[in-house]
Amino acid sequence: MKHIRLPSGILVICLCLYFQVSAQQSPLAIKLGALKTELKESAINVGINYLNSLDTLWERQDFLIYRDRSLFQMTPDINIQTGTMDAFSSIDIKITGLWMLFDTIQIAGIPTPNTGKAFHTFPLSIGVETNDNFSIINGIFEIGYVPWYQAESSALSGWIKHTKLGVFLQSGYKFELDTTSVTIIGGNEDQSKEELNNPIFRAKGSFGINTGSLIRLSYLKFGLVGTTDVWYDFLNSKIYYKIEGKVRLFLGSDKFIDFEYQKGSGAPNFNKGDQYGIGLTVTF
Repeated sequence: MKHIRLPSGILVICLCLYFQVSAQQSPLAIKLGALKTELKESAINVGINYLNSLDTLWERQDFLIYRDRSLFQMTPDINIQTGTMDAFSSIDIKITGLWMLFDTIQIAGIPTPNTGKAFHTFPLSIGVETNDNFSIINGIFEIGYVPWYQAESSALSGWIKHTKLGVFLQSGYKFELDTTSVTIIGGNEDQSKEELNNPIFRAKGSFGINTGSLIRLSYLKFGLVGTTDVWYDFLNSKIYYKIEGKVRLFLGSDKFIDFEYQKGSGAPNFNKGDQYGIGLTVTF
């Protein structure tokens, strides 16, 4: 990968931007928890997430392409949710190329990214999505738009800076795998209308909020985390959703306990069930 030394204008971004949308700045997070599943079974829940935040990418300075008003970078994106019994499961592994566009201003005669305005990012991803039974595997190509407006110098209110949103188009193909020896029940069921060995074409909208440390009681710090994902299946005229809500207890800068509720499993099963529980997350 080509290493480019950043000019002073880009270094201003590294110093000025603080993305409050995510309390987890570390790229790797591992979660272990206990939950109640759709079939009211007690289960163990395991989650693994690897995603480089935008400021982490800037610190590495390994841009493939750099221009006066744009940047391009590539990064892996891994999100795994699994568990025992009929717990929701999803495995999403992709490589994302990120185009970023921004305005500039003159500071001491040097063109510098204007952190007072929103940055416009266009992720392009290719990867696979499946479940822990590997009963299906979807090959997915995705293109989207995600505005970044969380800079401290932004004129937007503090609460808006705690949110994130994005819109995407997804296309691909749904492959059938041999599952003759696999029993699929409850939250493990594939409830999508997407047919096996057929194309996939969806729109997706995402919205999230992370308050960070919202309430402090002595040494205890609490916050709220919520995310909503909605898909529209063009080929089957069907809407799917995934809603998550968490009350977060912070145990330091790199670990926390979540009391969580989730409705809908999201891709690829699009199961409509409910599950709730408690989990410990550690970031690295």
